[in-house]
Amino acid sequence: MKTLMSSRPRSSDANRHLALQLAIQLPDSTDDARQVVDELAVLLEGYMTAPGPRPLWQRQVLALDPPYHAGPALFWTVALFLLVMPLAAALVAMVGMPAAEVPVIAPLAAGCSMVFGRRYGVLFGALVALGHNLLIVPPALELSVPSAMELVIGGCYACAAIVVPTVAKHSAALRAAAMSACVRLAPIP
Repeated sequence: MKTLMSSRPRSSDANRHLALQLAIQLPDSTDDARQVVDELAVLLEGYMTAPGPRPLWQRQVLALDPPYHAGPALFWTVALFLLVMPLAAALVAMVGMPAAEVPVIAPLAAGCSMVFGRRYGVLFGALVALGHNLLIVPPALELSVPSAMELVIGGCYACAAIVVPTVAKHSAALRAAAMSACVRLAPIP
């Protein structure tokens, strides 16, 4: 506790008095008090930081902070699949190329993975691969052994669901490494 207090700037007596007034109003239960303090921190985050849009990876997601409920995440993953797969099948039928769905579905798998977690992104990719086999590969509505192209497409979905959130999570470090590499590679004038 000593190190926590020493790392913070010293507060005035007026600030201590205001903090004490807030602490008196907290619930008696420790868990309830912590939840109130956490909610207060979230509410004050926008007030104490500079206004304006922040990058997606710096935003705090209220509903999905751990622990979040797996039921709604699974529901939205399956709902996204049910909404997008008929559109992907129509795109494939219109273009006449079985791989035409990849540019549409891979970003959705990555987005599902970023919002709900990697396992739901991979689940979305697996559902799409299954839907591709059922709806697009002839004969329709019959499962068949996946071809090499279908396995590659499924691998693309899994890679998008795993790699994109990892890159987004470590984007600041990757950006700094890329910029320092550019500085080292640039000729000195």
